[in-house]
Amino acid sequence: MNPFPIDAYAYANRLRWAHPAEKMVFAALTIVTCLVSGSPVVAALAAALVALAVTRLAGIRLGAFWHFVRLPIGFIVLSVITIAITTVRPDGSGALFSAPLGPWRIGATPQTIDQAVRVLSVSLASVTASLFLALTTPMVDIADQLRRWKVPALFVELMTLVYRFIFVLLETAQAMHTAQEARLGYSSTRRWLRSMGMLASNLFLRSNARAAALFTALTARGYTGDLTVLRDEPAWSRRNLALIGVAESALLAAAGAVRLAGLP
Repeated sequence: MNPFPIDAYAYANRLRWAHPAEKMVFAALTIVTCLVSGSPVVAALAAALVALAVTRLAGIRLGAFWHFVRLPIGFIVLSVITIAITTVRPDGSGALFSAPLGPWRIGATPQTIDQAVRVLSVSLASVTASLFLALTTPMVDIADQLRRWKVPALFVELMTLVYRFIFVLLETAQAMHTAQEARLGYSSTRRWLRSMGMLASNLFLRSNARAAALFTALTARGYTGDLTVLRDEPAWSRRNLALIGVAESALLAAAGAVRLAGLP
């Protein structure tokens, strides 16, 4: 079982052989538009467009897409709570709700709620756009495009190696967890705590050993700091470029309409 199936989707979707630059441009323009506008309306439209691209064009099930989106959503929600909740006046005036906390009084005001909603929506839209790129484009293609765009080679190589070592970490954790389950290591609460403690304490050592072995294997095969991979160069698609133009034009039009109408 693949512990991190995002790479499997990247190699087995309908947009696999689309030009990587097309997908990178679409994701980047969507993120920039959401960040610049800062509008929940524009962010919601962007997230809807990305979801359509993932499900209709790439052929990835909506449930699978949600599987990858839900984890960052949890981190985002926890972060925006700290934005929405702040200290208010001692009498609680101007706050939608408040409660005493020691010598302070905390609560939420319309301003903090508005800011939290903006951060939540824009962050969610940016995450979905990033996941679109990750689910439809293998890391090899992204690294190749970055080299073509004259991104420093050291940055590209570090990004590639870190991405690979993430898989090493997850595969090691899954193998250790499977071995513990086979020995009934999670059959009770006490054993669960003991097994999780042993897994956490040994995971870094095992992963570091596997990473060192991988680096040794690369060095033995002539690795000098540059991972060269043979790949076919896909052609630019007028259809895809037209769809990108329509999608980004819709986002810009929505951003302009929201600004003119004075909406958040």
